[in-house]
Amino acid sequence: MRRVVPLIAALALLAGCSQATDGSANPGDRTPTTTAEGGTSSRPTSASGQASKRPKTINIDDTDPCALLTEAQRAEFGLNQPPQPGGQPDKKSCTISREDRKYFVGITADTTAGIDDYAKSKGKVTQLEVKGFPALMVEANTQLGLSCSVDVDVSDGQVVDVQAASLGETDLTALCQVVQPVAAAVVANLTK
Repeated sequence: MRRVVPLIAALALLAGCSQATDGSANPGDRTPTTTAEGGTSSRPTSASGQASKRPKTINIDDTDPCALLTEAQRAEFGLNQPPQPGGQPDKKSCTISREDRKYFVGITADTTAGIDDYAKSKGKVTQLEVKGFPALMVEANTQLGLSCSVDVDVSDGQVVDVQAASLGETDLTALCQVVQPVAAAVVANLTK
């Protein structure tokens, strides 16, 4: 297990997949934009020249990613291993895995990049909303495994990245189905 935790942390930082809502993708009033290998058209932040349409601004400077899912929520999502904090001072992260190792979830509070930076991710990028917040879902297949991330635009220059990743036990479609309700729960907890 000790060898898996650093690999999980590396996957959580390298791969991305995003999505939004209360369990399902919700393009809202935006037309989903999908591109392959990092390209995208309009992006939902003020950095791209458009005013962001967030329901409110959330500063995540002091956010502990390991506290963004309750114990009951972790159990609901099958994440039965203790949260493992990690990251850097300006990009705190948390990895929560399953005993069966089918997949794990990484949550990162990134205060170093805006949603436009995440739109440049390698993989399939789809524009979504999570609980009214602009978000991107990024599906990626990297050397380290598969991942699906939901990157939520919570503030200018700040993103909450919620990712489901697998070392090959779970396919991309299933990972994206896992990460959507997790991202919705994270955003709901952030807005409380």
